[in-house]
Amino acid sequence: MAICWWCHWGWPKPIADIFNDAVEKLNGDDLKLLYGPSHVVWADENWDCAQWCLDHFDEYLDYYNHTHEEYAVVRESIERLLAVPEEFKHQPLEYDDEHPERYPPPSHWVMEHL
Repeated sequence: MAICWWCHWGWPKPIADIFNDAVEKLNGDDLKLLYGPSHVVWADENWDCAQWCLDHFDEYLDYYNHTHEEYAVVRESIERLLAVPEEFKHQPLEYDDEHPERYPPPSHWVMEHL
């Protein structure tokens, strides 16, 4: 069974800041980010799938019960994620899926548990 590296170390601050800003704009409702057209990014922690989510975003507009304003916040969060440097979007390549404590993030990263 694989152990989630992001769950152990947290999220890089540039990514966590985007998520937290969006949650604040959504009046504390993180479910709009975790379940909906951005779930692949925010719930599954696939930061490198942001462009895919944007490319398919409109396919989900009638599927979830989000308002137009909520969808705008979710879309903005994904667009902002695209601007985050690639280095923050990937766990260490050598990570063995079992021992995250052996593979710390780079020392210049600030990590945040949400």
